[in-house]
Amino acid sequence: MQRTPLNDDEQRAYPPASSPQQAPQYARQRAQRSHRLPPLDDSEPSSTISTPRWTSVPIPKRRASLRASRGAGQAGPAAPGPGSAFRSGPSLDRQQGPETRPTWQPTQSTSRSHRSVSDWPTFDDDVSTASSQQRRPPSSTASTGRMRAVSPPPQPARSAAPPPPGLLRRLHDLSHNKTLLLLCAALLVVLVSLIPLLISWLGTPRPMGLSVQPNTATAAATPLNQAPTNPHQLVIIPNDTDHPPPPVLATAAYLMDMDTGATLYAYNPFMHLPMLSTTKLMTALLAVEHGNLNQQVTITSALDRDIQQHISPDSSLFGLKKGETYTLRDLLYGLLLPSGNDAAVAIADAVGGSYQHFVDMMNQRARELGMYDTHYMNPSGLLATGHYSSAHDLAVLGRYTMSNPILHQIANTRIYHIPKTAQHAEHYLVNGNQFLWWYPGADGGKPGWDGNTDFVQVVSCTRNNRHLIGVTMNTKDWWTDMRDLMNWGFDDFQWTSPYDVDLQHPIPYDYDWGYFVRDKKTNTLPTANHGRYYIYTGYSVSPPILNFFDKNGGLDKFGFPIGMPNYSQGNLVSQRFQKATIQCDLAGKQCKRL
Repeated sequence: MQRTPLNDDEQRAYPPASSPQQAPQYARQRAQRSHRLPPLDDSEPSSTISTPRWTSVPIPKRRASLRASRGAGQAGPAAPGPGSAFRSGPSLDRQQGPETRPTWQPTQSTSRSHRSVSDWPTFDDDVSTASSQQRRPPSSTASTGRMRAVSPPPQPARSAAPPPPGLLRRLHDLSHNKTLLLLCAALLVVLVSLIPLLISWLGTPRPMGLSVQPNTATAAATPLNQAPTNPHQLVIIPNDTDHPPPPVLATAAYLMDMDTGATLYAYNPFMHLPMLSTTKLMTALLAVEHGNLNQQVTITSALDRDIQQHISPDSSLFGLKKGETYTLRDLLYGLLLPSGNDAAVAIADAVGGSYQHFVDMMNQRARELGMYDTHYMNPSGLLATGHYSSAHDLAVLGRYTMSNPILHQIANTRIYHIPKTAQHAEHYLVNGNQFLWWYPGADGGKPGWDGNTDFVQVVSCTRNNRHLIGVTMNTKDWWTDMRDLMNWGFDDFQWTSPYDVDLQHPIPYDYDWGYFVRDKKTNTLPTANHGRYYIYTGYSVSPPILNFFDKNGGLDKFGFPIGMPNYSQGNLVSQRFQKATIQCDLAGKQCKRL
């Protein structure tokens, strides 16, 4: 039996079906009242469809027709059960093209054969007047209170994905998600609790660009003569964890445990810089490895010409003269103690056979030791294009040379006397490594200086059964930088000053540095977080404690800092000084003296 859909007025005469069994009866009764629309199609297959959800797009007053395929004699799927009906667009003839439907979106899939009437699609013709008024704007021409809608726009195919919900709708849904709200609250509590720890970490000056790990275990020993797989991957394992790493005035700095090869401190460790006379450590290493210490080296005319060609007029000299003969051992003392550039050229010719071949040997040995940021152009260290090294590489070289007993002994000698013989003149050699003359435990190394402010040094120091190698490059205050590094490496900040020692016995070349009158206990170094590092005790003070410290008497009222900031009390931070403790509230920026 063919059915005819109702118009808007006929809808009110019949209440909606309360059960699937009543649906055919109401459909037939309503079909008798209207003959304006073609019959409905009962041949729609029973299948799984999506329950529609209507939007606010205006809809037509009258439903479009469905083509009755069974009535027209066309084969089609089985007819749906009683009461099955759905809204159709103007054309649903599958043989004529894609269907066009009003705007509705599927929200869930259910089987038509197992649904109740309340689960069926709800059409605007069946919706009450009150509901229709909520979804549609009021009409000034409709006498029934119902709006006459225009035809809906064409809709996409059924397979098209529904558009995503709006931003406001998503925010509204998230605001009612209790689980999400609890997670956000817990995350906020964790972040608030981590703020003091973050402030503490930022307040500690650290070397740039490298990871720092606590020294919880002894580092595995690295073989001396074995190049690392990737020397640019460093893990800093500090020995001292109750003091902050010291800032340095140098452009680059490095501190290494000589016994294990562990990196204790690194600042710009791979930067290419002139290494000056620290070059002579490599020259001395090749002399010991390839030469005989008792070998006689005569300053021939050819060798004298090489010396004059490859040294500058203001060079530091051992004092070689044409026709003299020295042992290779004497040349090594003349190389390392007074930093003789003439001795470097003589060793290069004697050991390498020629000047250039010896330079090639230096570069080859550097690669074998893993010094990939080093390149040599001469055996003396004079400034030249392409002659450079890095703080890391100098520490590697210092570790290897100071592990050689002969070189360690020569580098640890303060004064060496070469008596006059028939073959050469007398020499009194004074070690120019000034750190050797005043710092406790210093026992070797090599400095380099170009006469301006560019000072480079490799220092070996042994104390309390520990052996450290320190490097600073391009600094104007070499004693402060190296002392701070060694104090921190040994975890021993007992005050020792070259100024005090120089008053007791003169330090060689002390006049070049103004007799160290600038070295005082009250000296400080700036830190990365706008703080102040006190070299006397090895602790730094940072805002807001530093602000309160300066405004309330400074050193006179509080003394030197004797501890690191303590953030164990939530938003409160405190730091101990010699005469009092300062406590600050990070939230309120209020500080007080305890």
